[in-house]
Amino acid sequence: MDVDGLGQKLIDQLVEKGLVKDIADLYALTQDAFASLERMAEKSAANIIKALENSKHPLLARFVYALGIRHVGEHIAQVLARNLSSLDALSQATEEELVAIPEIGPEVAQSVISFFREKGNRGEIKRLQKAGVTIAETSKKLEEPLKGKTFLFTGALEGMSRDEAKDLVEQLGGEIASSAGKGVDYAVKGKEPGSKYAKARELGLTIIDEEEFKRLVGVK
Repeated sequence: MDVDGLGQKLIDQLVEKGLVKDIADLYALTQDAFASLERMAEKSAANIIKALENSKHPLLARFVYALGIRHVGEHIAQVLARNLSSLDALSQATEEELVAIPEIGPEVAQSVISFFREKGNRGEIKRLQKAGVTIAETSKKLEEPLKGKTFLFTGALEGMSRDEAKDLVEQLGGEIASSAGKGVDYAVKGKEPGSKYAKARELGLTIIDEEEFKRLVGVK
């Protein structure tokens, strides 16, 4: 899951204190629990609680990637989400169905099947759902209205994380640029944009804000 402000050092502290054992445990933590951590101010603790709440509605690809399935990185998670309609469809897919998906070979297929066969893994997913995590599912035959379009993101978004926005672009057929260049079709400007924004302006790129981006991708 993509939670702003929750880095590896904080997670290590939570594990050492016995406060979390898996992802689902994070959603049961209180602001006081985070505030008790080393070098954690009340405001920072409050921001993490807010970020956890905002992370409860991930796109299917982001959720699948966060599960930590062996051989399933960000790109393969995108491929699976683009070709399967829901987490249920993925968890029940046969090896034959999985290897029929472009870029999915027998090794990845077996890894996915083995993951969902494990009782502990299924239990963790149920705990996440009980904590209020709901997955934004996609159509099995997803259209790609952004095919051929390249997006650059600079600055913080309010309604979704940068990673979620990037996932959405890729699921709709678009591509992500890491730096400003003539090949960028849209530069999406969030709060406190950095040097990429200045470069985008210098190059005369089309710059849109978060609301314009949401309208473009069909998100309310």
